[in-house]
Amino acid sequence: GLHGWKAALTVFGCGTLAAFGVFGIILGLANFFVSTLSSGVPETPEGVAEQTGEPVEDLAPGELDLCAQDVQYAYGSGDSNYSSDNYVDTAIDGDGEDRVVEDECSWDITPEGEGVSEPWDFTYSYQAVVSTSGEKEAGEVASDNFGELVEDFSSHVNSILDSGESDLSERSFFYYGKDVDGSYFYRLIGQTRSTVYVMHFISPEANGEIGQTRFLHEARHVSSYVEPGLQVLVPD
Repeated sequence: GLHGWKAALTVFGCGTLAAFGVFGIILGLANFFVSTLSSGVPETPEGVAEQTGEPVEDLAPGELDLCAQDVQYAYGSGDSNYSSDNYVDTAIDGDGEDRVVEDECSWDITPEGEGVSEPWDFTYSYQAVVSTSGEKEAGEVASDNFGELVEDFSSHVNSILDSGESDLSERSFFYYGKDVDGSYFYRLIGQTRSTVYVMHFISPEANGEIGQTRFLHEARHVSSYVEPGLQVLVPD
């Protein structure tokens, strides 16, 4: 150990360094606040998107592609069974006066947790009304589409065990049922801004009974990947 003057010098030196360290921190903070007050809040670095919740003013043809950009990545970096051959953006070919983007994609998924020995069938379809030439705004057209989808499914399917409103999106409605082959299904129809979408899950009979809460959990998982894009790419 250190004794005598060496010990005293060591203690004095450590105390002095600590004092200078504290002083340096205080000085640095003071400079930061002065700089902030004089120049304002630092700008967002280039390449980092700010989620303002406001849609883009001009949506380029092909820019909105939920299946390719978002949905498939909800279950990894893309699945080999992923399939989508239905993409339509009327702005690409200049078809019609209304701007509509729609697609349907489907593949097999394996949800996390126990009780799933066989993959589920999963289908995601959507229609985004970007602009209209008629009297109705894009959001009104989407609302009409939402109502038609809800009514149409309930009138054609007899194996529904439960149904009702959901809180998954700005507005949504679910159907939970069991088909004659023993498989359980969950269908959720939702609307965010002027986009209407449908999620449809089917769990094979081999998995046994799958409760609607389990299905809803998967729907929320997919939604977490899609909703941010809908909030900034489509109008109200």
